Amino acid sequence: MADDRPSPEEETRRLYEEAESRVAKAAERVVSRESFGEVLAMVTENVVALTRIGFDAMDLAWSNLRLAGRRDITRLGRQLGRTEDKLEQVLQELERLREQVDASRDNGAKPAAGARPASARRRSSR
Repeated sequence: MADDRPSPEEETRRLYEEAESRVAKAAERVVSRESFGEVLAMVTENVVALTRIGFDAMDLAWSNLRLAGRRDITRLGRQLGRTEDKLEQVLQELERLREQVDASRDNGAKPAAGARPASARRRSSR
């Protein structure tokens, strides 16, 4: 008669598997309804809105502390990108002008009348 009873380990395993299957069936019933999708969409919207409010509040706190916030850093990044683009254009133009000067020297051409070398211009501007 004592052999007919399951061991505590077997009984625990059976109860766990039974509870797991009941929870799985209940979850499938809940997820299969249209209202679940609607609720999930509303919850997602609310989470996104709360996240945005939190970031805005954090930016306001940084601003009140006179520290750079996320928006400030983004704006500075854009300005830095524009400045780098302009500098690149200036460097390309400088290289083009150097090539012209080198080409005119190679052809034996003389500098234009009244033109001074860059080193002389630098000395006179000081």
